Amino acid sequence: MIEERARQHNRIQKVLEGANIKLGSVVSDVMGVSSLDMLRAIAEGENDPEKLAGFARRSMKKKKAELELALRGYIQPHQRLMIKTILTHIDFLTAQIELLNQEVACRLSTHQEDIERLDSIPGIAT
Repeated sequence: MIEERARQHNRIQKVLEGANIKLGSVVSDVMGVSSLDMLRAIAEGENDPEKLAGFARRSMKKKKAELELALRGYIQPHQRLMIKTILTHIDFLTAQIELLNQEVACRLSTHQEDIERLDSIPGIAT
């Protein structure tokens, strides 16, 4: 599921490239909080690069001018639909991954002492 989510991240990037939106050249994580807000706004029909760049948070605010340039693209309705669909799939996968992580943690809770012992081995992590 983690691999599938990574593939979906790549698909988002591909759709953005097809629309001449260069978000990945300005932000380190296209799926970060600020970028996700921008992507959701694009999916809902927002075109104005200035408004989209306004979703920048924290250190991203310093890059507002760069973001505006990167967000000047030509996005078509089909690409908006693709972004919306991919984001929905990513949200689903993230929820499923969290559910599985909780299940694993629940099942391993009775073996905590063994886990701590194994975790003490260099190169082995929980």
